[in-house]
Amino acid sequence: MIASLFSGVIIASLVVYHGFNFLMVVLAWLELRRQRHIGTRRMRVLAKSEATLPGVAVIVPAYNESVSIVRTVRSILRSAYPHLQVIVVSDGSTDRTLSVLTEAFALRPSNARPGGSLPTQNVRAVFVSETDARLLVLDKRNGGKADALNVGLNMASQPLVLATDADVVFDAHALLHLALPFALHPSTVATSGMIRLYNGCTVTQNRVASVGVPRTLLELSQVVEYLRAYGIGRLFFNRLGGHLIISGAFGLFDRQLLLELGGYQAHAVGEDMELVARIHRHCLEQNRPYRIECSAHALCYTEAPHTRLDFGKQRTRWHHGLLTTLRIHRHMGFNPRYGSIGVVTFPYFVLELYAPALEVIGWLTLPVLWLAGLIPSSTVFLFAAVSVLMSMGVSLAAILLDAIYFSHFRRASDRMAVVAAAIVEPFWYRPFTVYYRLRAFYRYYRTIHLKTAWKSPARAAQPAPVGDTGRR
Repeated sequence: MIASLFSGVIIASLVVYHGFNFLMVVLAWLELRRQRHIGTRRMRVLAKSEATLPGVAVIVPAYNESVSIVRTVRSILRSAYPHLQVIVVSDGSTDRTLSVLTEAFALRPSNARPGGSLPTQNVRAVFVSETDARLLVLDKRNGGKADALNVGLNMASQPLVLATDADVVFDAHALLHLALPFALHPSTVATSGMIRLYNGCTVTQNRVASVGVPRTLLELSQVVEYLRAYGIGRLFFNRLGGHLIISGAFGLFDRQLLLELGGYQAHAVGEDMELVARIHRHCLEQNRPYRIECSAHALCYTEAPHTRLDFGKQRTRWHHGLLTTLRIHRHMGFNPRYGSIGVVTFPYFVLELYAPALEVIGWLTLPVLWLAGLIPSSTVFLFAAVSVLMSMGVSLAAILLDAIYFSHFRRASDRMAVVAAAIVEPFWYRPFTVYYRLRAFYRYYRTIHLKTAWKSPARAAQPAPVGDTGRR
């Protein structure tokens, strides 16, 4: 009796979790239809009016990013945006980050200094580009990613700030689509977009020239995961107005609001997620009307880890950040006072947090109970079907939505490779992610110093063309 009840609870919990994911598919589909009918051409015409769009300062925190930083900065500077400032913050880099930037953009010392009120580590020097005055480079003592972002907030002179990573490639119109909600709706405080992987793609002139798929199964499986996370997850929460995650690689914010909130939490793991939760909490408790939106038209490419070691570190850090954020803001969970963020988003991410533990418990205990004759074989088969088939179904649905609305993968061979990866993913990739996510609990409760999270995975070297200064 107890064994049957135990197995029933495990299976029911996973059915609720995966069933919720299928509900997300339906609402994400409706959100895609809605955004497609907004009219991309009209939005771009509106965006090109310099009198309409607020200025944007792009903050690029960098710690030992000499391989990719020049390509990233050039990609941002080539954005089709009228009022742009780019601030690279070298967080005590010990490699050639500063020297490659100096060579590529002809940096010279500047007397400018950060003017904001956020406490940060000391800024040792400020440089400005002689070839493009929109670019500032700051050299500071190492203080962690959140500290580097706060230095950028202090330095920014534009009303909007975009936090990004040092390994990204922007679509030419990405900033336009991110900034448009601020121009159209004065209550907008943050926006995000779609992130894809440029692993396997061809990058020329600091743009993704042609889309392909990576050769390794690890990277290909991450492509599928990003399709799920952004093509379904982000759009679902956009439909409900309940965003909890705006990626640290691609999020645009009202600078004044971030200063009011005290900026990014120092040495935080998952500083991007914690900030968004704090924005919701602040606005709701102050009865301030606000909007946080995700645009399916805003596109940014990033680099996925190439090795299992880097992949594991990343996934552990992400889950550690989720655990930290949910604990810091736990009073918001299941609380109707906080609207959809309290009654939908937080409960879902609590399930997301503990789903790996439920799966491990199920895989370790149910076969033993079956061998002991305490539960029928049908229970074990049902658990396996829920764990494998429902997960696979959500991935295939995400691929289908992407094919219908974006046609991102043009070659039939690429589409087949992505589908094949989604089919085999539950049998090898998901167990790895479950292990790495469970490892976050151990690290959290051992209180490992949070500054250890500010380490970048190995970058794939893709030198930018000689003589390309980044001008539009």
